[in-house]
Amino acid sequence: EASHERRRPAGGRYSERLLRYSGSAVGRLEGVDLDLDRLAPEPIPGVRILPVVHERIELTGVVRAALDLFDPAGVALELPTTLREAVGRAVRRLPRISLIVSEEPGEEALVWTVAPGDPFAEALRWVAERGRPTFCIDPDLPYPERHADAVPDPYALWSLGPESYLELLTERAAASELDRRREAGMAFHVRQGKERLGEGGLLVLVGAAHARGLAEALQGPLAHPFARVRRTMVELRHLHPRSLTALLPDAPLAHAVWERVRSGEEIPETDLEGTLSRRISVIKFGLRVIAGQGGEDEARRKRRLVDYAIREGTRWGSGGLPWPDRRRLSRAVWRIAAGSYCEQTGESVAPWQRRLFFDFADRCARLAGQLVPGLYEWVTAARGVGDDNLAWEVFDAGRTYPWQEDQAEIETARIEGTELDLGTRKIRFRRRFFRTKRRPIALPVRERPRPEDPEEWLRGFDSAGLCSYPPEDLVIEDYGRFLQKKAISILSAERSRTEPFSSSLLDGIDIRETLRNVHERRVYVQERGRVPGQAGSVVVIFDRDPASERFPFAMTWLGEHDQESDMAFYATPPTEQVVGPGIMRATYGGFMLTLPRGRLYDVWTDPDYRFARGKAEVLVMAAVDYSLEKIVVHVAANPPGEWLRRYAAAQAKQILHIPLASLSPVTLKKIRVLHILAGRDKRPIAKDYVW
Repeated sequence: EASHERRRPAGGRYSERLLRYSGSAVGRLEGVDLDLDRLAPEPIPGVRILPVVHERIELTGVVRAALDLFDPAGVALELPTTLREAVGRAVRRLPRISLIVSEEPGEEALVWTVAPGDPFAEALRWVAERGRPTFCIDPDLPYPERHADAVPDPYALWSLGPESYLELLTERAAASELDRRREAGMAFHVRQGKERLGEGGLLVLVGAAHARGLAEALQGPLAHPFARVRRTMVELRHLHPRSLTALLPDAPLAHAVWERVRSGEEIPETDLEGTLSRRISVIKFGLRVIAGQGGEDEARRKRRLVDYAIREGTRWGSGGLPWPDRRRLSRAVWRIAAGSYCEQTGESVAPWQRRLFFDFADRCARLAGQLVPGLYEWVTAARGVGDDNLAWEVFDAGRTYPWQEDQAEIETARIEGTELDLGTRKIRFRRRFFRTKRRPIALPVRERPRPEDPEEWLRGFDSAGLCSYPPEDLVIEDYGRFLQKKAISILSAERSRTEPFSSSLLDGIDIRETLRNVHERRVYVQERGRVPGQAGSVVVIFDRDPASERFPFAMTWLGEHDQESDMAFYATPPTEQVVGPGIMRATYGGFMLTLPRGRLYDVWTDPDYRFARGKAEVLVMAAVDYSLEKIVVHVAANPPGEWLRRYAAAQAKQILHIPLASLSPVTLKKIRVLHILAGRDKRPIAKDYVW
């Protein structure tokens, strides 16, 4: 069980209006130059004001394009003047994300997350790379107001264009008297910065709510603001990797994509398979590691994942750089997560799940006032169309950021979104893994075990013989008994009869039939059918696999005690998923259970079944032969062939078919995974690797 906090986007009624325009000019930015006079107006000669939306990845591309187009001699930013030194240190640490924190007695703390995808961070890096001056212009005034402006989704930039989008924000902005004081102070520092630059141009980056007020203040008389010039405490902290999703409005993967493309490096071709985590595999003869798998460096894998996201999740915008496109990025995240999910669980993701995932995520985004979904909506949609394991894979792909290691040269801060009152929403992942009886209140994320040395895991295969994992045996035996009871109830229902009450209540009143015929003013009673015999062997077929391609591994093993059935099954090759020292994972294609134990011959080599057409029919024939009861339970997508029913009838037995779709898919998914241990000595340690 793990928790994930996601910052709530600042949606608003403007997003609904922007929806009307979202389909009219998709791709407008591609190959079209920016109109600098509209994008960054010039209220006084040599000074241009560029309004931005803080911390959003689309505005970072706009800022970079405007900087390349205007090529200013200096940049002024809406950052407190007292944080200038800490801001410089944080920018030099990029791409490692930092947190600037400053507190004063009786005032709200100042907190800024310095990430590559922040528009201000990009502007600071741009001027630093060219050796040009930077000015922090926001006067450090006490600001007790706490409000979140309703900002339309910046994704509208792709349809409206940056100029129209930012003009809309600027025109509808409302400012308080305290905001006016700040804007007057910013105007004073802007004019001072322009005087220091001389003839060079100055680009001013401020929040869209202050752009119009700052332009008006620059045209009037100015005085030095009466503000704090020094703070008693300004701290710079390295942000813990697990805090990124709570403090960044956009997915960390979007910031990683921007970090890679801004440098102009050539992105290598990366396929989907190359982004997935690889486990060590064991060759059937020789027990050795397959070349290219196992022991892979996690940072390298994350870098490949980012490269794949760049290929699939960006498109060209103004300024000659590809910009992260959050809608395309969601498609890349889905492909990566679905591939990893299939690799880890051995299950497939159906096309309908993909379609429903994007539809579900889009609807969640519209409810939040956004045009496209973010990480929170991705995770919620993945859980809705799959399970918590699929949701975790989506979250794990979306939070990818290769440069944010746990330890750094400065102190690391781990902060939850609720501590900063950012309006976070929390999701809890309940992935399948072993739990102790006394569970603590808060459980950490259980990281998937990985071998430091693959050879160490391979030494676990030195033992002779294979065995099962007892907790899974209990689950499969309980489910077999459940299917036996269900079969008896089905036959009983088929043989039951209902009639109006006359002289005997029989087995009780039939409430449903009585209510259905209430107009007759009569009571109906029912007689439950009597089933001759009990249910014996149980056969469950998940996939017939006629060509033996997906489930080539077949095995028969005997129960270890009187409460355990003999079992025959076919599954995926367990050596393709080595999850621990001598511990392998496989997925059932089908299995058969029969009691009492100790009677089952190896059905896969039994010549009596040489006429069976596939492994599924072998299991059905064996279930009929070894069942001591008259009823054989058959669970599959399709009923057994007529010749198999005649085969059972010749032995005075009956095959009862239960459609696979009538059973709980969650339970079927749970029982379909099995773990095979190379020796009983692996059972004490298996709980650390089985989940």
